[in-house]
Amino acid sequence: MVVKSNGLALASRRVLSDVVTDDLRDAILSHDLEPGIRIAEDGLAIQLGVSRGPVREALMRLEREGLVTIERHKGARVASWTETDIEEIYSMRSAMEILAIEWACKNATAADLDAMEEILTRFSKLTDKQRTRKKISQFDLEFHSALFASAHHDRLNRTWEVLRSQIHALLVYTWSSDIKINKAYLPAWGPDHRKIVEVIRTKQTKKAKTLINSHIEGGLARISSHFKEGPKDISSK
Repeated sequence: MVVKSNGLALASRRVLSDVVTDDLRDAILSHDLEPGIRIAEDGLAIQLGVSRGPVREALMRLEREGLVTIERHKGARVASWTETDIEEIYSMRSAMEILAIEWACKNATAADLDAMEEILTRFSKLTDKQRTRKKISQFDLEFHSALFASAHHDRLNRTWEVLRSQIHALLVYTWSSDIKINKAYLPAWGPDHRKIVEVIRTKQTKKAKTLINSHIEGGLARISSHFKEGPKDISSK
């Protein structure tokens, strides 16, 4: 049988590039691929058992997410951040979350609030052993993504999707870098996020904006207190 359409082949390629993107993203977020390390397309394609096409597409997508930098004639590297980068990321996050919670106070539905509550309930049931750096970071991003969804502001939500991977990488690093700071804050994680739900539920817009700004500033302070990554020159590796 002759298949006249190329649709199936194209669909398979898109799925494969999605898989490669997800695998690379996970490797970067978990620090299996360290910040600053060079990514060789040929070597990665061989390792993953795919052609260079899906790898190239994945790297371009991760560059848009801010997890990879691609330099002309030099190839790709895993992104690393300076203090200025962190300040830029969190200044954007603060502005976006203030807008998100303002719109959430106007537009959040009962289903939106239930979704946020459900995340907090699942988190509260985790054992100490289950509260790994990866798991805590995932819950944090899941909650704040639910907050953005509850704003029902499509353009804001799409912008959050672009920034989210960078924030996720910073969170994973933070939760793995300073056990003392993390243990001190961990008991407050649930109550802090529950306060956010309550101000949205009661539509206290002014209080909500103040609360979320303080919440984000606290996160920035924890990251800044022990974030020591900067650009790394490992071109010889």
